[in-house]
Amino acid sequence: MLMVQPILGRQAPGDTATPPAIAPTAGGTELATEWQWVQSRDGQTVMAHGTDATALLPRDDEVVLVLPVLATSWHQLTLPKINATRLRQALDGLLEDRLLADTASLHLALQPGLQPGQTGWVAACQRAQLTHWLTALHQAGRPASRIVPDLCPQPQPQLHALACADSAWLVSAGPLGVLTAPLSTSATPNQPAAHLPPAVLGAMLRTTPDTPRQAEPACAGAAEAALDLPFAVQTTAQRLLASSQTGWNMAQFEVRLSAGARRGQRWAQALRMAAYAPAWKPARWGLAVLAASLLVGLNASAWQERRSLQAKRAQVSQLLTQTFPHITLVLDAPLQMQREVARLIRSAGDVSPGDLEPFLQSFSAIAQDGMAVTAIEYAPTSIKLTLANPNPPNLQAVRDGLQAQGWRTQYTAPVLSMQPMPQGAQP
Repeated sequence: MLMVQPILGRQAPGDTATPPAIAPTAGGTELATEWQWVQSRDGQTVMAHGTDATALLPRDDEVVLVLPVLATSWHQLTLPKINATRLRQALDGLLEDRLLADTASLHLALQPGLQPGQTGWVAACQRAQLTHWLTALHQAGRPASRIVPDLCPQPQPQLHALACADSAWLVSAGPLGVLTAPLSTSATPNQPAAHLPPAVLGAMLRTTPDTPRQAEPACAGAAEAALDLPFAVQTTAQRLLASSQTGWNMAQFEVRLSAGARRGQRWAQALRMAAYAPAWKPARWGLAVLAASLLVGLNASAWQERRSLQAKRAQVSQLLTQTFPHITLVLDAPLQMQREVARLIRSAGDVSPGDLEPFLQSFSAIAQDGMAVTAIEYAPTSIKLTLANPNPPNLQAVRDGLQAQGWRTQYTAPVLSMQPMPQGAQP
């Protein structure tokens, strides 16, 4: 899986506190020409990361576009109970007074699982900007299979300090939404983050000792000095990986990825999680142990079957050599036994099942009219009949009847060959 995030350019003077997603297009941020990227096999462990132009991004079966914090705004509202085809128009009316930009120029996405009548979050970003990023990835042969926000509202507040648009920003992701404010690098504990609006600063400072606080390495010192609070170091790559694990997919309304891409992405993500995610490690070990147990059990069963078969063959061979001591070389014990028994029967003047006379009796009882025999070739182990233009249905009936009486037949026109089956063999 490859997570990519466009690098925003510098903002216009006087626009430092306004995220570009809700700012007018004129004077906003420049479209990205470079990307921060991170590649992972399980979505949780960093394999590789870097910063490259679009054409130099690594190739991967799944590409996740992560929208920057400053390119997304968040709005809480109650979803109206209307037909899905009119939902986008209704959202435009509900958000018109909250946004600086024309709602027709924005792309909107609903919180995962949000149902009509429920209160939840709507993410907004510039549609032209998003389309540009998606087109750039598609033209480079790395089409996005999912669109996710960098940070999204959380039930419990989280503080982040990160670098975006060549500046340090303090971001609060919590029940009030995603609040952003520029972080003063010259702030001190006595004068915390002087550039923060009082309302935003108050919301951000409503934290407890257990509130997660994470900062990129370049912003950690400024964040700790501004708020006089410790921050854990979190790299950009680690944050992008965490973003990919949320349930968000902003490919909604007018910006939709193909159904096949979504299905493929879900299957690929499920397989990757099952194969590499730490949470699935016990299941993988259990499956491996089960497979090993089955393999050992099958091998043991096969070994026992081979031992049993070898023992039976040894018993048959021993019975042959004990019954007929003059046989010293055992090649096919049942066949040799049958031949010896037939020889003894003939020596006593009796007729064996493989002799010509009982065969002719069986054949005459089975053969129908028109089954003409022109020649008979008899041997102790086989009998061959040369037939004159047999009728195929009659021939098949004769073969079935002979097989039922213990004869193995084979027909190669015009010769019908027969051999007596070993005693105990299934006809």
